[in-house]
Amino acid sequence: MNTRQTALLVIDMQNDYCHPDGVFARAGLRVTGLDDLVGHVNTLTAAARSAGRPVIWVRMEWAQDAEVGLLAERSPFLRASGLRRGTWGGELLAGLDRALGDHEITKPRFDAFHRTELDGLVRDLDVGTLVVAGVRTDFCVESTVRAAFFRDLRAIVAREAVAGYIEDLHLGSLRLMGTVFAEVVPVADAADALARTPGER
Repeated sequence: MNTRQTALLVIDMQNDYCHPDGVFARAGLRVTGLDDLVGHVNTLTAAARSAGRPVIWVRMEWAQDAEVGLLAERSPFLRASGLRRGTWGGELLAGLDRALGDHEITKPRFDAFHRTELDGLVRDLDVGTLVVAGVRTDFCVESTVRAAFFRDLRAIVAREAVAGYIEDLHLGSLRLMGTVFAEVVPVADAADALARTPGER
């Protein structure tokens, strides 16, 4: 029985990734139903806070162009702009329910555990299960869920609280994560998981 606590992990809900004026949208990669997505994420933050669970916000950012690495070749629009430290594009969306006491992690690559303090944070918080929300389903969300699985952390993906740019890739990623890497459940079930006492089924 898992008696460690559950935390909410929200990935890359940033202006450049999500906002219609962000760098990804300008490159033709748009999140549809953004207001609904934000609402679902906020449903999860409310559930987490009502039960005293940790809320962890993850942002992807680079201080210099050279830090983008190979991704600058695969996504050339990121070579000189987008997700840069200290810019509007790197900030979290304005409508998200953030609060003092929330945790924040910045990452240089898709996987939120790679070269970040996330692994240490979840262990310090005695987290055994992560409820995961955010973007992009088939890139950053899936990469992080896989990394959690490799660390023997349970992952619950809130279906309506994740989004991608290409529907078949988004749906395919949900199916793949739901094989062994995570439970993929409706937002209401994910909220219930945040509200449960650790070890409760």
